[in-house]
Amino acid sequence: MMQTYGTRMRSELDGRRMLIGAVCVCILVVILIAGLWPFRTQENDVAWLRGENGIRFGHRGIVVSARPFRRDMPGGPCTLEIYLRPARASGSGTIVAVDDNQDPKYVFALRQFDASLAVQRPALDARGNLARQWWRTGSVFEEGRSVVLTITSVQGRTTLYLDGVPASFSSDFGLSDADLTGKMILGNSALQDSWHGDILGLAIYDAALTASEIDEHASRWSRGQAPTMNSDHPPSVLYKFDEHSGNIVHDQGAVGNSLLIQPRYFILHPAFLEPVWKPFRSRWDGWMTRSYWSDMAVNIAGFVPFGFFFALCFLLTPSIARPRLTAILLGFAISLVIETLQYFLPTRDSSMTDLLNNTIGTALGVVLCPQVLVQRLKARRFAASAANPIGNGAVGATQPSRTGNGRVH
Repeated sequence: MMQTYGTRMRSELDGRRMLIGAVCVCILVVILIAGLWPFRTQENDVAWLRGENGIRFGHRGIVVSARPFRRDMPGGPCTLEIYLRPARASGSGTIVAVDDNQDPKYVFALRQFDASLAVQRPALDARGNLARQWWRTGSVFEEGRSVVLTITSVQGRTTLYLDGVPASFSSDFGLSDADLTGKMILGNSALQDSWHGDILGLAIYDAALTASEIDEHASRWSRGQAPTMNSDHPPSVLYKFDEHSGNIVHDQGAVGNSLLIQPRYFILHPAFLEPVWKPFRSRWDGWMTRSYWSDMAVNIAGFVPFGFFFALCFLLTPSIARPRLTAILLGFAISLVIETLQYFLPTRDSSMTDLLNNTIGTALGVVLCPQVLVQRLKARRFAASAANPIGNGAVGATQPSRTGNGRVH
């Protein structure tokens, strides 16, 4: 009777340990899927528009120039015209970037911040360190509405025109044609900052266009026509986006630097285990953004069940000397593997911050694992062993007995 009870207790405890182990495996599979999906590079989500000139950037899209743009005498006046239509008036994304710096964060870029436009350029701070200079305008974008943005700069004064009308200016932004030197990126940044919408035309001039020229060009763009090459200031770069098919956008300006639409999505400079302090170097796309804190919460919360159940499993395994520490180290190792593999996936970000948050989540799960539950399970296991002594000696053996005179029977 006692042996039957002990066998039943052992079977019940082994079943619970197997169940906990199965839960651990399921959690590990979910974490790997969440961290590495889609396991391969996706298609480049760029498509030609039908019925009009232009290309559409979807969820993940990027177009890059065939070679970097160069300037013989950088530092002079410049004008950038872009005819576009945002898919939404919320969220953020890089519309145009020019990659010309060792650190791809410090480059020229046009970015959408909800309904406003932000212009970024590399500059030196008071200590001589490389920094990002920002110029953020008022409301510019409306969902589904086409707009011609013209940014012109001469002698340090930078002016923004909307559909040929002056909208904002800055006397200290200091934009010049040197900022437009490098490899051009459309619909994304050199790291990863996808923009959703349509680009219908783009032109760059090595001169500051007059107000009348800007108004005339805006009128032509809005009618589906491009600026002419026989004007007083012909464009050095001109993309009409009138090919309607293929993977090349031809430059019809003087430079002749075509844009390439690759079949697979990629990032020019994917980060590998980006340092923890980098998001704190900029509030616009770092620690002040909602996505930074939401990612932190997800990375911590996602590893709490991992730490809880693996700690519980290891605590019930007598061969593991330090079960709680082992669970934390395992969480760190799994996160390190995920962050390393994310370097090869352009839709994911390899970050030391994620590694730290995952480890914190694992440690929280370990702390939340109740010691009293483990003690009860171990007590039941000890009781089962005591109730079933067969496993403690030879099978079928009986203990010798002694009579009152000391003889063994």
